[in-house]
Amino acid sequence: MRKNFRIIMMCILTVSALSVTACGGKGNKAETTAESTVESTAATTEESSETVTESTTESVGETSSVAAADIKGSLNGDVYTNDEFNIKFDAKAGGMVMAGAEEFNVMREMSSDDTLEMYAYDDSYTKIAMFGVLKDNTDIKSYIDDNIATIKKDNEGIGENNIKVESSTVKFLGEDAPCLNAQLTSGGVTQYHTQVFIKSGDHVAVIAVNGLDEQSIKDCLGMFTKAK
Repeated sequence: MRKNFRIIMMCILTVSALSVTACGGKGNKAETTAESTVESTAATTEESSETVTESTTESVGETSSVAAADIKGSLNGDVYTNDEFNIKFDAKAGGMVMAGAEEFNVMREMSSDDTLEMYAYDDSYTKIAMFGVLKDNTDIKSYIDDNIATIKKDNEGIGENNIKVESSTVKFLGEDAPCLNAQLTSGGVTQYHTQVFIKSGDHVAVIAVNGLDEQSIKDCLGMFTKAK
């Protein structure tokens, strides 16, 4: 059962290049090209200019780093907070636990592009919640369409009649949000999977939850609250 859930959950992470590209980092310092014959005043001016350039570059790099951190969110115990998307997820409050560092890293590597930012599940592993940040300006409709095709293809072995997947909308934190809903039945067990897409400016994120019934999906999505 645990393996099956993981396979389904990976559909969210393997369809597109779901990486966050954060610009920034320290640039090259301005090069000093003055000859030894340059007057001391000119040398001083050039040195001051270099200092300003370096300081400005560092400031831009620091700002970019802060922006990247805001997009990725932060984890404090069993509480994940993402100020950029204004969401918070308290795993413990909903009877779930956050994945440990080792398990999280394995799942992130499986995403092939370091998209995964949060991964939580309950003790029986029948309820799972994940949060990922997609590329800026991701075309959500195309992304959902691609995911629908992939889910159908990857699970065609269970039979077409046992796969129900559609694009829809859901009320999430008071707003209508595009979503993907899937139901896959195998061995008499139906697994429910929902992906909800949210935006903040050009930034796009996806919340994915798994459960054994519609109520568990609603409960899991309900664990996401506004950060402020």
